[in-house]
Amino acid sequence: DGGNEDGFVALIIGNVSAGMPGSEVEVPLFYESNTEIAGIQFTISDNPDWVVGVDMISHIDVCFEVNSNDVNGDLIGIIFSLEGCDLAPSESASHFASIVYELSADAYWGSEVELYFEEAIVADVNGGSLSVTTVGGSINISMSGDVTSDGEINVLDVVSLINFILFVEEPNDYQFWAADVNSDGSLNVLDVV
Repeated sequence: DGGNEDGFVALIIGNVSAGMPGSEVEVPLFYESNTEIAGIQFTISDNPDWVVGVDMISHIDVCFEVNSNDVNGDLIGIIFSLEGCDLAPSESASHFASIVYELSADAYWGSEVELYFEEAIVADVNGGSLSVTTVGGSINISMSGDVTSDGEINVLDVVSLINFILFVEEPNDYQFWAADVNSDGSLNVLDVV
């Protein structure tokens, strides 16, 4: 909520669930603003240091340039327009970009990586600096019961678990971990219930 302050901007990192360690995950970035935005620069850190930024994807007008680099474990991103374009004011969270992270093999299932802004600079259409508030997010390295690794626990997970119990399908390491809800080392009706 930006209130009545002139030139207020909030940058928000989304919360996501990821699959197996070593895989890639896309983390959304949002903005809220009561004024036009001409450029954004930020540095995002992670704790523990289990992710490496490999790409940044724009979800805004094609006249914006989007670049990023992972330096010493922190992701630096910049968005700007050489054509004078701007991001329109938005009272609700507007998805402007996503960061593609690669999860380290050191990450373990059931853990969480916190993402937070170390620095954020937002420019108005005249090149002036705007007041910025930041909100961090997280990557959950999936969760017990999420056999399909879609970030939700639902009937699809139960169906997959039953197929594993009946030997219709064979689970990979992640699927076995997620399906073994009671952590007894076997997949059976106890996990289903």
